Amino acid sequence: MSAVRFEMLGPLRVIRGQEELQLGPAKQQAVLATLLTTPNQVVPTARIIDAVWDGEPPVNGPNVVQKYVAGLRRVLEPDRAPRSAGELLVLEAGGYRVAVEPGSSDADDFEAQVQSARALRQSGQLAEASQQLQQALSLWRGEPFQGLTGPVFDDARRHLTELRAGAIEDRAEIELELGNHEPLALELPALAEAFPLRERLRGVQMLALYRAGRSDDALAAYRELHDHLVEEYGVEPGPELQQLQSRISQNDPALLPGQQTTAATQVALLRRGGRDWSLGRGWPVDMSDLIPPQRPLVGRVLMKTVAVLITIATLGLGGGVLMLVVAYLRHNRFLRWIAAGYLATWLLGIVLALIGQADQISAVNTIGLLLMLLVLVTSAIHLALTIAPVSVRRLRGLAALDDRLRARQIIERDPDFARSLGIGRPHLHREYDDGGLIDPNEVPPGVLTRIPGVTAQHAALIVHSREHQGPFTTLEDLTDRGLFPAPLPPAVATYLVLLPG
Repeated sequence: MSAVRFEMLGPLRVIRGQEELQLGPAKQQAVLATLLTTPNQVVPTARIIDAVWDGEPPVNGPNVVQKYVAGLRRVLEPDRAPRSAGELLVLEAGGYRVAVEPGSSDADDFEAQVQSARALRQSGQLAEASQQLQQALSLWRGEPFQGLTGPVFDDARRHLTELRAGAIEDRAEIELELGNHEPLALELPALAEAFPLRERLRGVQMLALYRAGRSDDALAAYRELHDHLVEEYGVEPGPELQQLQSRISQNDPALLPGQQTTAATQVALLRRGGRDWSLGRGWPVDMSDLIPPQRPLVGRVLMKTVAVLITIATLGLGGGVLMLVVAYLRHNRFLRWIAAGYLATWLLGIVLALIGQADQISAVNTIGLLLMLLVLVTSAIHLALTIAPVSVRRLRGLAALDDRLRARQIIERDPDFARSLGIGRPHLHREYDDGGLIDPNEVPPGVLTRIPGVTAQHAALIVHSREHQGPFTTLEDLTDRGLFPAPLPPAVATYLVLLPG
């Protein structure tokens, strides 16, 4: 028996040799398609029934599935002996599995060719990489699993479409690096329309148009995406695309070919910190992206010196005011009380120093002057020890880490209380500070973009996933659904939290 080939990148087809097999009734084809959404994995019979009949199962569902499997076996394995075990459609405990050998499906071929193209690009073989990607994209015949409806097929379709979009973006970037901006400028508008949320693709389109001398069209392409995101999701494009739009509007010559920056560097403008994107993403890889490094020693000494001089020049008043500013920046209640004490003592001192006749210094005046001197010396020393030990932003970042840790402990101990505090929902009016935690099941897309590196496009995909695939139950769901890279970047994970339903 000759091998069969499964084709899913379009209407489902099964090919043996040069012959396309007739798979039988629509429901029978849907059974095979369900198994092909997770090839070589056991699919429980109940899941097959849910996928094929979408909430309206037949009275004797398992028997109907068994009947369709038998019909498929007659088509796929015509030489199989009666009552013998199937080789392609395998009966397992609780379900069925379709055995798909490596290279026997167009989806496998597509992913293998895309990985090969990325390796070629990494090694500098740009023309070969572009050709490999074009060959991979030519395998697509239309919408995956076309004509099949339901959550299972929608998820599989979305996953394959994301892979295709990533390959299109890879090829567009390579063509831009090769200097083929004029053909790209003609080709990309249709692709940008087909994938309206892909910021990475839109950025390549803008660069291609600009380099082809069509800066007005490049800015129009940005406005089109901007208006779509604002109207549909209430968010704006990510900072990388905004920066590119700004540079194009200023006719930045560094974006043109043959200037100081190479084409590869120009394409890197669509990335964050040189990190590659698969869905237009650019997340930080570690906590250092969130917490800036310590200030240089010279800068710290200069800040301390300025604070002491201000305190001396104002006879101590500036010491209390500056300490109040430091307390506010650090959200430190203890320092606020200290600053209030300095200011109250200084005001009392100046009142006592001014009591009495101007030509006589009484004991009360002396006490007032001593109080002012005490505030001057004490606040100056205190500021010199306190101000700028490290970056204020770093201190606030570390404080936020502590707030998030405390909020997670509350969730573990009392989820209901955590929900009442509004943990993970910064878009609500609340008093509790959870350090910026965000529950992707609860917040609108505009809030999701507060996570470092999460673009408006990606936030829209997260919301779309939770609405069509159900809420996320674990953080692993975010990577399993292809919304984040695996493993989840630590600098993203520190902001994400899932409250029990």
